[in-house]
Amino acid sequence: MEKLIVTLLMGLLLIPGLTVAQKSKMELKGIPFPLEIKNCPVACSITGDSILELAAAGKTNLFVSPSGRYNVQNAPMVLFTPDSDFTFVARATGNLEAVYDVAALVLYQDSAYWAKFCFENSVSKQPTIVSVVTRNYSDDCNSITVGDSFAYLAVIKKGLEVSFHYSADGKQWRMIRNFRLETGKNLKIGFAVHGSRGDGFKARFSQIRYLPTVPKDLRTF
Repeated sequence: MEKLIVTLLMGLLLIPGLTVAQKSKMELKGIPFPLEIKNCPVACSITGDSILELAAAGKTNLFVSPSGRYNVQNAPMVLFTPDSDFTFVARATGNLEAVYDVAALVLYQDSAYWAKFCFENSVSKQPTIVSVVTRNYSDDCNSITVGDSFAYLAVIKKGLEVSFHYSADGKQWRMIRNFRLETGKNLKIGFAVHGSRGDGFKARFSQIRYLPTVPKDLRTF
């Protein structure tokens, strides 16, 4: 089938105790694990078995204010359970229009411990590479602006050490962040989108690669 559309049926949504992750599963070439949907995307589709498109409604986010004033974690995500160590790469593409339109790779342990690596329309309305690490509260860091409608993102994990790397062409990589994140057997990784201030946002993830191996030094890729 040229295009597989994953639809969340309204009837299923009314069944008590049934999570979105349980209701919809799909497979994506390049990832040797079943995928699960968390939260409710406007649309989620796989084209040609290797390209994921994910759309979020407006007023969606994945952020815990450092001040404690708000905690919004309703961003649609497509996740899977990885090996303990891994390298995860994708090209994120999206028409960034509203502030905080985001396409991201994400590590999600639970609502208190997670991290996302973003291609984001920053508050200055420029496509920006942004990293957010959440340990009860979110530590938000804008790194560099980019001049394209896409970005290559890589997440590398070894033990509790994690590195985020960015590339403009998928060949030459620059480390954006290296950090420790307390994770365990419940860790999932994958893709996230949100449209915090606009009417919604749609992103495409392509050239997806997953490997159960890592570089000797996580600061180089």
